[in-house]
Amino acid sequence: MMRVLIADDEALARSRFQRMLSSFSDIEVVGEASNGLEALQMVQAMKPDLIFLDIEMPELSGLEVAEALEGQRPTVVFVTAYSEHALKAFELSALDYLVKPVSSERLLETIERIRKRKGTGSFHQFQALMTRLEGGRAKRRMAVKCGAKYKVFDPDLISAVVAKDHYAVLLIEGEELTADDSVDSLEKRLDPQKFLRIHRSAMINLDYLTELEHEGDRKYSAVLSDKAKTRLPVSRERLDELKKILELD
Repeated sequence: MMRVLIADDEALARSRFQRMLSSFSDIEVVGEASNGLEALQMVQAMKPDLIFLDIEMPELSGLEVAEALEGQRPTVVFVTAYSEHALKAFELSALDYLVKPVSSERLLETIERIRKRKGTGSFHQFQALMTRLEGGRAKRRMAVKCGAKYKVFDPDLISAVVAKDHYAVLLIEGEELTADDSVDSLEKRLDPQKFLRIHRSAMINLDYLTELEHEGDRKYSAVLSDKAKTRLPVSRERLDELKKILELD
């Protein structure tokens, strides 16, 4: 049996999907989510094989849900009401999608393709899709797994990300949020125009950088404007890059 989760903020759309999927003898619908955060929590609890993800949902969009599921992702099929022009982004990213209103014939095609392929989209495919659909704009929301829960926030509020054992601590408005992710994995998800790795164990939001303090023998610390007035060491390998960004000699 293929375990399926339906994520859509419209109850009628979820009911319609449930009825259409009931005709497949090898499919079991294990749950329905009405928003992006609920979808993440249900994936964690129910471990579905396949998730139908509506793009436009409260809390988190379908794209943001798919990104947050890196490393534990089921097969994802996006469900969208996007225009024909935007659909080109899905085709270029080689990801499965369905256009509302979904027809029985088109759903059958998708299910048959999934049965044969038994694969998932790669993280880079999801990143490429987000870039094409959003025109390179920074994401408005981000979700990270923190133990048994997911936390959702605006990534612009992160002042720094610091390694702690095998985890990462995100500094957000004076609070420390310990995520299950590593600094390396979070670096892939954050806007490279705004976030810079300054040390193997630290990354900063350049919008919060107020000072580069020289401590002798090419030792520097980045001083941030967050509530904690965070100070983080800058490695020699990253120093020249940071100076170039700040236009320092």
